Amino acid sequence: MNSRQQALLQKIKEKGGSFPDNPNPMLRDAARFLATRPERSLSQIRAMTVYESAKLMPLTFDSASRLAGDHFNHFFGDDLPGDDAEKQRNLDKLGSFRLAELREAAELQQKNRCVAIAAGECPTETLSGKAGGWPALPPAPGKAAPVYNPGGWIENHSVRDYAFLLKHGFGGIRKLAERRLANSPLHSCDHVRAENFLRSAMALCDAGVLFGRRLAELARLAGDSEVARNCLAVETGAKTFPEAVQLLWIGHIIACADDGINANSIGRLDQILQPYYEHDLEHGLITREEAVEWMIELAIKLYLPYDVQAITLGGVDADGNSALCEMSRIILESTARFGEIRDLSVRIPPHAPDDFLEQCAELVLKGGGIPFFFNDDCFIPALANRGIALEDARNYAPIGCVELTIPGKANSHAVSGWFSLLRVLELTLFGGRDPKTGEQILPETPDLTGIGSWDELLRLFRRNVEHMASLMVYHCRRGELNQRLFGPLPAFSLLTPSCIERGRDITDGGAIYNWHSICLLGVPDTADSLAVLKQQLFESHQLSAATLLEALKNNFAGYETLREQLLAGSRKYGNGCDETDRIAADLSREFIALMDRWSEKDNRLFVHLFSFYNNVYFGEGVGAMPDGRHAGEPLAYSLSPHQGRDKEGVTMLLRSLAKQPHREAGGASAAIIDLHPSLFEGENGVKRFVALLKSALAMGVGQMQWNVVSAERLEQAKRDPEHYGNIPVRVAGYSQLFKLIPSEIQDHLIARTKHRA
Repeated sequence: MNSRQQALLQKIKEKGGSFPDNPNPMLRDAARFLATRPERSLSQIRAMTVYESAKLMPLTFDSASRLAGDHFNHFFGDDLPGDDAEKQRNLDKLGSFRLAELREAAELQQKNRCVAIAAGECPTETLSGKAGGWPALPPAPGKAAPVYNPGGWIENHSVRDYAFLLKHGFGGIRKLAERRLANSPLHSCDHVRAENFLRSAMALCDAGVLFGRRLAELARLAGDSEVARNCLAVETGAKTFPEAVQLLWIGHIIACADDGINANSIGRLDQILQPYYEHDLEHGLITREEAVEWMIELAIKLYLPYDVQAITLGGVDADGNSALCEMSRIILESTARFGEIRDLSVRIPPHAPDDFLEQCAELVLKGGGIPFFFNDDCFIPALANRGIALEDARNYAPIGCVELTIPGKANSHAVSGWFSLLRVLELTLFGGRDPKTGEQILPETPDLTGIGSWDELLRLFRRNVEHMASLMVYHCRRGELNQRLFGPLPAFSLLTPSCIERGRDITDGGAIYNWHSICLLGVPDTADSLAVLKQQLFESHQLSAATLLEALKNNFAGYETLREQLLAGSRKYGNGCDETDRIAADLSREFIALMDRWSEKDNRLFVHLFSFYNNVYFGEGVGAMPDGRHAGEPLAYSLSPHQGRDKEGVTMLLRSLAKQPHREAGGASAAIIDLHPSLFEGENGVKRFVALLKSALAMGVGQMQWNVVSAERLEQAKRDPEHYGNIPVRVAGYSQLFKLIPSEIQDHLIARTKHRA
């Protein structure tokens, strides 16, 4: 980075992101007040809130930045500290608003919603488990011991069609919406249905055009004609590379203004920008070095301390040919120069060139787990075999952490449900009862002392998994219905072209594809426990079922020798052991088959072999288990082995990972592989990493996140965060500075094996 960019980044870091210097905390309240009209639907109110925000937001021109614009406010005044007098003073700065009127309008909006609920339009009480006649939801992770945690109502977590925006601009998209509305007869049911969404879409287009014009006028007054010209791309679309980058940034601001920044991702940035780069290069309008600087500029504007605004590079095109291009390399280079944590993924197509992999490896070996790698040979078939057209499957991109979607074509309900296999096994061993409370959670069955064979244990376990998974899916689909009625996403829909074509919000059938991504937690831990039971209880009869249950209830207090037997007597997942690895693979494959069986044409269930950091919080509620795990320990991260148990080296770990059904995981798989820095010492370190990566890809491992760090360095960072805590590490689908990670997750990171060979 040059000195200007370094100063700009420092300023943005001090604000925690690209936000106004002095944000008015009441701006969004005032915008919502102006947007709320009796004749407007909830979708139109949401869209008009963005439009009114674009009008009200005080703008400044920062000559230090080549990209104009900052994010809008994302909070409401009543959520902030401060007395009413302070809030009123902030309102006075915006115009003739009165706090009492704003509150009255908000209360009326909430009252109308409650009336609709009472009338039976949408029983949203199911979200808190209070609605009569419907199964109650489990408590949230960390508060009790859930088997599952469902959602169905998903905001942000998207990859929008930014290529569509760059082609048409907000002005052009508005014309498409106008044309769609005009082409349906006024008297038709289609017109009445489509009008609601399309008017929302047009309001958002107006917001984008207004915001771009305001920025252009500021730039013009400051004497910067180039920035002014770039900002006016909002009207008709981008023609040059700088216009494309500026319009993409404004589009991201408008997208986030509706439903927040978190996991509102960019998608395949190299594919989006490559045509504009080629055009400018051909016409002598840009050099490669200038393109790198533009990508650094965008990285600075996207900066957040916790960044899950995913950018994807590489992969294949719609015809299956390699999509690696010069922009792929430019963005990698800009990331290296940027030097900060960002969310960057690389899709690896077959026969990816070594020099590109080496460029990726150089970034990984700097630490921080960036980029993370997706194996096209796994995930394209996983999607194509589950109803996604092959040319669309080839265009997949991860959202936020590692959740897969089809940009601009899918409502993928990322992380819609979380399901803990280990908790189901614990309840199965105790006859369906919680061993801590005695509560009967599952249908009553014999406990482990009454289970006579391995096959009987598996039968009961599978039946219990199906019983609880059915409840989870039910609540996910209820949440989806709730959102359809009360949580439209007009800004997400705007950059989903089929929503314009169909005249429907993305929550109401506007997308071409609709699925729920269901996260399966605890596969490695469950496999380890089942392997112990199979080998030591049912085959060798080394264990007494009654003694084991008593030891588990007491968290192995007084049963330390037994625990050592459980830990050492059976080989654990992550060490290349065929039997334990087969159990683990069967657990994943059977759950995927169950979700496939319950999928419907326009409402599929894709399994996501991923835990995020919920492995820590779900683990808090699970007691001691037959694998020797103590009560409350974190579950294994995603498909990685339980922390510290992979003792046979990284090659054996990869063998275990490769046996998992990555080619069936439509939501993606995930694993973090921790490597000691000494493994890559010397001049051939980069080539050694590339060889390891290529081996993993050839073996069929789906998604990999690589941490290159020592436990000693992490312990030092925990002891003295002020001096040593600025070390970036891969956490759980995202990277973060170690000192900013919660203590319990820090401990989990330290405990994971750091492979030396």
